[in-house]
Amino acid sequence: MSNFTILGGPPSERTDDSNERADDRSADGDSSTPLPSGDPETATARGRLYSLLALGFDRPNDEFEAALADGSYVDGIVESAATVDGAVGRTAEAVGAAAAESTERELGRQWASLFGVEEGRSVSPYELTYLPGPLLTTVRQLADIRGFYDAFGLEVGEAMPYRGDHVCYLTEFLGHCCLREARLRRRGDDGGVAIVVDARGSFLEDHLGRWFWRFADEVSAHDDGFYAALADLLAALVENELETLALEPEWVPDAPAVTEWSEDVFGDAGRGCGGCGSDADGSNRSLSSDNVSLE
Repeated sequence: MSNFTILGGPPSERTDDSNERADDRSADGDSSTPLPSGDPETATARGRLYSLLALGFDRPNDEFEAALADGSYVDGIVESAATVDGAVGRTAEAVGAAAAESTERELGRQWASLFGVEEGRSVSPYELTYLPGPLLTTVRQLADIRGFYDAFGLEVGEAMPYRGDHVCYLTEFLGHCCLREARLRRRGDDGGVAIVVDARGSFLEDHLGRWFWRFADEVSAHDDGFYAALADLLAALVENELETLALEPEWVPDAPAVTEWSEDVFGDAGRGCGGCGSDADGSNRSLSSDNVSLE
């Protein structure tokens, strides 16, 4: 099991009381609820793959660079994707090929050019950017995302400078759901599995499943290397999820008229969260569990 994640290790594998309480709450679910198809091995691989995608879309750090250098990142991506689905696995092979052609320093520059605000950011990694209308009117979407995190005992902590709708958080949360599903399946908790899978499906249908294709298209339009391959893998995984869970998200428009933060439009309001309208001190945090940073 990979520990390469922006949370410092899958929360579903932790042994702290918060996860035990969460699983106990899941166990209280209706045992008559039909058990979604699946198995612990596939759920574990899917969770691992989501977590590795989260790390890949984060700003490159020492952990990521070390994992690339020793091959464990690519190995984890390819192995996990192949376990999830053959088509997803074939898409993952392109990530390995692109990684082999890039140095850690080159990837750092590419990330900064694509997602780094210091270079003007070519591609937004934030969900709210892809929704139609000014960002101030979509703050409810951010609140809904935070509600999912809260329901699973996660909260936005202080270690990372991202808003809660960043693609890293969304993929990491989905990985958390999959890893918890795997543990519940091993325990034979059918009611808990149904609850966690339903939550994952709702999150995909209401959030990442609506705009992942726009994100992948934008990355591919600005990059033809590692990050384009990684975005294609994310798209393949989410498409597999939508088909497997029979989801029908409401697609975002091809080119929504979104107004990002600017002094002319919003003044100082929302400066800290990219224009979502929330105070700066309440949004630029990283996920943690029960007030304990998992980074």
